[in-house]
Amino acid sequence: MIVLKVNKNKYSGWEDISITKDMTSIADTFKLSIEKGSALNVSEGDLIEIIDDDNTILKGYIEIYDISIEENKSPLILTGRSKAGDLVDCMIENYKQYNRLTPLNIISDIISDFDMSVSTNISLSTVDVFETKVGETFFNAINRLCKQTNILPISANNGDLLLTKNNKTTVSNTLKDKDLKAIKFKSDTTNQFSKYTYKKEAIVVDISDGSVSNSNMNRYRPFVGVNTDNKTNIDMANWKKNNADANSTQLEITVTGWDYEINNIVKIDSQIIKNSYLIKSINYTKGNNGKISNITLVDKGLFDV
Repeated sequence: MIVLKVNKNKYSGWEDISITKDMTSIADTFKLSIEKGSALNVSEGDLIEIIDDDNTILKGYIEIYDISIEENKSPLILTGRSKAGDLVDCMIENYKQYNRLTPLNIISDIISDFDMSVSTNISLSTVDVFETKVGETFFNAINRLCKQTNILPISANNGDLLLTKNNKTTVSNTLKDKDLKAIKFKSDTTNQFSKYTYKKEAIVVDISDGSVSNSNMNRYRPFVGVNTDNKTNIDMANWKKNNADANSTQLEITVTGWDYEINNIVKIDSQIIKNSYLIKSINYTKGNNGKISNITLVDKGLFDV
């Protein structure tokens, strides 16, 4: 049963639910609707907790409260994001420099004024220097730091931040055709190149170029980028290649139930495709057809670099 907890009150009876989680997004999104919304004491700005079978699956803020009156009905639609949505919208007021601290320490300080914390289950090295920029969003600052240190910031189910990497955990069961309500596979080389090269900006001298070749492209198609990040050219070239490789394969599956989480590996044994993929994003829905998961899968190496 899906329960919504707001201001210590619990509400059930939701007709339609949509929740989206994505490894490339720091904030999860939700949309809930119920027929008799006038009986609920909730409003925009309220902190909510969405609970499924006694497990918290999202904690965030109601951003849009939309109610109407239709004959004897008063349908209510609530839309919002997990707590990290504020980090996407809000901007840093003051410059600050951090020296010889881990990303966990730095991000903890950056978000200290918000009602959220940050944790990690991986080992993190210290960063020599990191500086915030006045006027940039909190998310952009966090994302710059995470790109520099090859980690991913995502929303934990309790609304706090989690710093992670590509999870090598494989879901125990293999999905076969009989387990899939739908499967869609598409291969596209539009954004692939034969070689990926990154160079530093012209003001930086004596920095060697970073280049990696792509054996999947057998004709001359070079890519050259200017490296403005605090990463080596070869790391940037590898990242670009891995990203292009992963996104050239588009695999989407639909399964019954909410038994899957992002950042896990699932095996597919279908007549269309047989391979293991990383779960990049999931859109959970509940409606007339029960609980459904629409899952986007990518190459396992997408977030390795």
